[in-house]
Amino acid sequence: MKQAIIAQVAVPVPLYSLFDYRVPDSLAECIQVGARVEVMFGRKRLVGMVLGLGSDSQLPVEKLRPVETLLDTQPLLPEDILQLLQWASSYYHSPLGEVVFTAMPGLLRQGQSADLRQVTSWVLSERASKTTAEEVHQQLARAPKQAALLDYLRHQQPLAVSADVLNRDWESWRAPIKALQDKGWVETRLQNAMDGVTRGSGERAAPQLNVQQQAAVDAVKQSLGRFDSFLLQGITGSGKTEVYLELISEVLARGQQVLVLVPEISLTPQLTQRFADRLDTTIASLHSGLNDSQRHNAWLHARRGLARVVIGTRSALFTPLPELGLVILDEEHDASFKQQEGFRYHARDLALVRARNCAVPVLMGSATPSFESLLNADRGQHTKLKLTQRGASGARPPRVSLLDVCHRPMEDGISDRLLKTIDEHLQQQGQVLLFLNRRGYAPLLMCHECGWTTACQRCDANMTLHQHNRRLRCHHCGHETAAPVQCPGCGHEELYIPGAGTERIETRLQQVFPDVAISRIDRDTTRRKGELDRKLSEARQGEAQILIGTQMLAKGHDFPNVTLVGILNADQGLFSADFRGTEHMAQLIIQVAGRAGRAEREGEVIIQTHHPEHPLLHTLLESGYEGFAREAIEERRQAEFPPYSYMALIRCESTQKAYGQAFLDEARAAFDYHDVQVFGPLPAPMERRAGRYRWQLILLAKARKVLHGACRHWVPQLSKLKSANRVRWSIDIDPQDMF
Repeated sequence: MKQAIIAQVAVPVPLYSLFDYRVPDSLAECIQVGARVEVMFGRKRLVGMVLGLGSDSQLPVEKLRPVETLLDTQPLLPEDILQLLQWASSYYHSPLGEVVFTAMPGLLRQGQSADLRQVTSWVLSERASKTTAEEVHQQLARAPKQAALLDYLRHQQPLAVSADVLNRDWESWRAPIKALQDKGWVETRLQNAMDGVTRGSGERAAPQLNVQQQAAVDAVKQSLGRFDSFLLQGITGSGKTEVYLELISEVLARGQQVLVLVPEISLTPQLTQRFADRLDTTIASLHSGLNDSQRHNAWLHARRGLARVVIGTRSALFTPLPELGLVILDEEHDASFKQQEGFRYHARDLALVRARNCAVPVLMGSATPSFESLLNADRGQHTKLKLTQRGASGARPPRVSLLDVCHRPMEDGISDRLLKTIDEHLQQQGQVLLFLNRRGYAPLLMCHECGWTTACQRCDANMTLHQHNRRLRCHHCGHETAAPVQCPGCGHEELYIPGAGTERIETRLQQVFPDVAISRIDRDTTRRKGELDRKLSEARQGEAQILIGTQMLAKGHDFPNVTLVGILNADQGLFSADFRGTEHMAQLIIQVAGRAGRAEREGEVIIQTHHPEHPLLHTLLESGYEGFAREAIEERRQAEFPPYSYMALIRCESTQKAYGQAFLDEARAAFDYHDVQVFGPLPAPMERRAGRYRWQLILLAKARKVLHGACRHWVPQLSKLKSANRVRWSIDIDPQDMF
């Protein structure tokens, strides 16, 4: 009797095991590890991933359900990606099925085909290619639209042009192109759709690197072909991207692919365009701003080796690249690299694992490296490279000063002194950037008579006033309501509006500078598709003289005309309940300040504060980020906090306050490892959010191996606790956010 083949299948459910399915004889010859299958799981039909094939099962073969459908005749996920995902599942103590399906675009998770979509495109015919432009114009003298369209196609050679591209560049092109086709000037071809993919021109020449940039390039070049890790610490405007581009050009010349990870969606189009101008290659973009079809297509181009450079946010880390030669992380310190929901991985740390597994170097760049990366560099785990001057020209860093706003007149969050400085820079044709990490008009409404405030009914937070539509909105749970015209508590008709958000700053500046173009860039003004790209483009071109924004403006953008940066409320991060709060605040201040004076003109940075004597601000101004980091890392060492220890956070939330505490009490009672400190259960810093009560249990160990050894045995048991069915719980390894 022929022995049955058993497939170990991962399905996207929160369970810590694979599931055995019998492989029908009809599929036995073609099923492979890394292929998707459809299986019945309970009463549902799910897409699963084959992670093992064998002949053994704990259940009798006749009791196993069969694989229903084989979706891929070749592995969709190659061996190196499966290895990375299995390692990540073990390290982050996340169910393997959920981890595996994080690695794929949505359409593939739904079972759609992994074949590239073909589209009709147009290209010059052989006849047109052999005819000069002058001869063509003579023959098409009475059809100027056809002649212009043929010229356009000639300039695109040898690439065929799809309908999507023609829709972008031309109006009413279908009739003239049909006429050209009928006359034999153009012909159609089928080619792969280019959704989410850009073909670079490589038209812009590379600038001459300075000595430090060249030294960084040479150091990484020597490691191509083997694993090594580098920390490129370069001050803002020092030309880290030029180092990236030089190395990418070298890797492409060797016939290999490059993965570039960036923290924010807003950086991806800007970086893609810059790369396309310099690199004559195909570039795939992968980020959540794309629709499902674009993401699907870009991922498949990368997997097949058709896209030679992949630029994306954290989930792009899992993109299959058959000829990977280099991994780059820009702004490696950024908290956006940590996934905060579901499978809570850190893209920076997994990028190092992937690079090691694939024997390729990884380059991490930042003006303000994370404390973990700085400490690892000091320990010799990363090679540290430094850029201390601004680009090839050596432009000077901006002047930075603190503006003490205590006892100074302030209106709508801006001091008179700062307004005067803004006016001076505008008079000198400078561009001004004002940073405030709070959107909306004001953080709350308040009644002076009875003390009523706009407390959210579902969160331990106030609702923010959005003045343009007179709405109150909670930025934590999304609940919103109309703003009252009088106090709901006592009926008093005048409500006080304390504090300021970006909308209020914009309103104030429009009053003071009525003839100046002002652009506000935050989540409220960039919700429509394409709006963020448009606003950033206008900012770079200097069309808006004053820019107002949240941290969307702080990261990696090059605004060459900005000569003044104003940080309107530096005090927000000085007294955080999170032990990483001051690190994040210092990074943000340095990053925002770095937007000033990036071209020929000297820049100025003014930091408004009510606490000018705060040691963090003084250390930053006097010793820079490195001086601050040295002091703060020493404080972490004395307190035995990460990176001098290793942390896990068990979070839970429930509809009743007592349920979460009961679950974590039971979880703590089941924890019996003496080398791990346990703190809690504790209410989360924001105890109630979206109507649910949130609790935490903190685990802290001096050795990574000790922490993970304890979690490996303990975490899978948590779902079996009596109180587990009354809460939602999760584990966060190496948490970056304690809230």
